[in-house]
Amino acid sequence: MLRFITLSQRNLSVTIKFIIAPVIMGLLVFGAILPTWETVDLTAYLPIEGIPITPTFKFSKTVSFDYSNGGKLKDALNGKSLTVAFTDDSDNNQSIKSFMEQMNTQLANHKSLATITKLVVDYKTVINGDDKGVSIDYLITLTPTMTGYILTKGSGTENTIFDAAWVGFSIENPITITTKQYGDLEINFPLGVIQNQIPDAYNVLKGTKAETDLNQPLIDASTLFNQPIDKWDTLFDPSYVVKDSDALGFSGKKVAVTTLASGQSGIQVGSLKVKNIDEDFTADAKYHLTTVERASSGTINVDGHALGYMVQDEPAISTTAQASTTTGTATAGGLSTMTIYGMAGLAAAIAGGIFIWSNKKMKDSLKRVQDTGPSKPIEYEERKHWADRFDEDKKKSV
Repeated sequence: MLRFITLSQRNLSVTIKFIIAPVIMGLLVFGAILPTWETVDLTAYLPIEGIPITPTFKFSKTVSFDYSNGGKLKDALNGKSLTVAFTDDSDNNQSIKSFMEQMNTQLANHKSLATITKLVVDYKTVINGDDKGVSIDYLITLTPTMTGYILTKGSGTENTIFDAAWVGFSIENPITITTKQYGDLEINFPLGVIQNQIPDAYNVLKGTKAETDLNQPLIDASTLFNQPIDKWDTLFDPSYVVKDSDALGFSGKKVAVTTLASGQSGIQVGSLKVKNIDEDFTADAKYHLTTVERASSGTINVDGHALGYMVQDEPAISTTAQASTTTGTATAGGLSTMTIYGMAGLAAAIAGGIFIWSNKKMKDSLKRVQDTGPSKPIEYEERKHWADRFDEDKKKSV
């Protein structure tokens, strides 16, 4: 038999109210300074020394076809399970070297002084089909080695200016890579791998609205600047440690670093949306096409106290090795570090005060119960286990 102390409805509601209050306050404060980030499209580290860098660009997309009405597309893709993947670089593959030169031309057109000296391409497409439809997941990772990204080299309190125009490149032409496994493979358009690996499915899509809709390049980083770089969130860390700097000869260099990040919806930038496709099309039968993308996002770690801004309509980043003593340190959302710490401290003080007050009220309530004496004892409510009911019913039947 279980016994529970039964509190009055009023005391219960007051208790719940004061337990929830500090929890909500904590969520509001820490939710404001620790936003949820999307999967990163761009990651880069810009050292103030100007040594070669290796940023990483990831381009992803998911395409789905519904062929539940049957048709030739179902015949070609039903039960198909296939992974197409390769990794190669410009030092060993002439077609990737040609792709690298195309990227350098793009950078020059964007008035960027940066130059790619080596390019690593990691390509992966996964195709899974059943009797209802097929999903195709694309992931292309480009890792260029870049030099010449510093526009102006400063020293001490003088600003160093980084070129950031290289971030927003885009390739609108087909990119055909010669591979050992798959021969010549076009990687920039979703239909390229279908044409290479499942020609019967490609022949169904050819000439339809689906072909037009999928005739869009996968390798397009220009969407990173849908949010201008001077509007990117910034977070200054005076004690940042570059963990992966051994390869660069720094062995865990400890520096002051500013993180610039984009890709988060918020009050300043509004809601970041993508243009997904969800529509029917007709070939030999009626099919349905769905594409899924996400808002582009980027994270750039910069040595020093940095800010993004525009130079002749092109993005750049200005940094100093030492943070200014006359201005506040910017953080995510445009708030200063001291403001964030102040908000957190205020929230902790409020939560502590509420806890003390709530604890005092509870003790006062218990004291009032004890003072009522024997005439008003603490009430108990008997609650039975569900199995006890079977024992009672058995006794009654006997």
